[in-house]
Amino acid sequence: MSAMRKPIVALAMLLGTSALPAAELVEQIVARVNDLLITQSEFDRRVAMAEKAARGSTSLDEVRRTVLEDLIREKLLEERAREVSVTATDEEVTAAVARVKAQYNLTTDEAFDASLAQSGLTRDDLKRQMRQTITLQKVIGRDVASKLELTDDQLRLEYERQKEQLYAIPESARVAEILLNFLPSDAEARQKAVAKIEEIRARIKSGTPFADLAKEFSEGGTRDKGGDLGTVNKGELVEALDAVIFTTPPVEYPPPAILPGSIHLFRVTDFHPAGFKTFSAVKEDLRKRISDDLYEKRFTEYMDKLRRDAFVKIYDADLAKLDEKKG
Repeated sequence: MSAMRKPIVALAMLLGTSALPAAELVEQIVARVNDLLITQSEFDRRVAMAEKAARGSTSLDEVRRTVLEDLIREKLLEERAREVSVTATDEEVTAAVARVKAQYNLTTDEAFDASLAQSGLTRDDLKRQMRQTITLQKVIGRDVASKLELTDDQLRLEYERQKEQLYAIPESARVAEILLNFLPSDAEARQKAVAKIEEIRARIKSGTPFADLAKEFSEGGTRDKGGDLGTVNKGELVEALDAVIFTTPPVEYPPPAILPGSIHLFRVTDFHPAGFKTFSAVKEDLRKRISDDLYEKRFTEYMDKLRRDAFVKIYDADLAKLDEKKG
């Protein structure tokens, strides 16, 4: 199937309301939410799409329970929208439809209509459903999101509480290396490498630049760059090398580190101790983290209150039992 003709299944599931006019829905009622009804066909259609999305990873009972909860929430939000006179404008609907076309790379009206048809929708159905979705989002924005105010004092308190977990900065230093390799089983080669490193150290002490010696003798991948490894954080290298590089106090030319098959001579500059990112640097990230967590909490509380204050009757006995088990 070409990308141009791919059905908008994900969108249809997200929007989820029936594409049939209300007048044609003379059928069994699954549940009542105040004066709004959830029909059997509406429920079955949503379950089918949810099962397809789950791909067998969720039990049918869990899918049905989740779909029922989502539909009840939608009805509660629809009623709330009417109470506070919130709706979507024609311009908002038109812009939302355009975003859908762009998302699915549907550049022609013919491809757009064909893709909608494969999902059981018409363009009018899509507009109606987009209008509902935007309206519900506006209600949530009005009643929940707009009330998520965080002061600097609250953010600073959270910063102090979470900085070790989220914003720690390890020790770091600019490191250059001269590396000599040898076979672990060749004791003579190992001794020669140690002797060569000592000669190099002597030349450093006499004033020869480390980078020049690295270009001449190093067998590492950074030889052509004068052995420059760039900025290295503590913990990035093996423990034996870390122990040589990150000392207190820092040493520009620490003793060589000998590993089973190599010897390493380092130059350590621009040492920075461990610390934390500043509050000002992470303030917006922190605000987003707290807002996301707080939003979930407040949204759940908001929906629970709407349901407590509403008349909700589930007529399907099996669904009623599933609903009692939620949470």
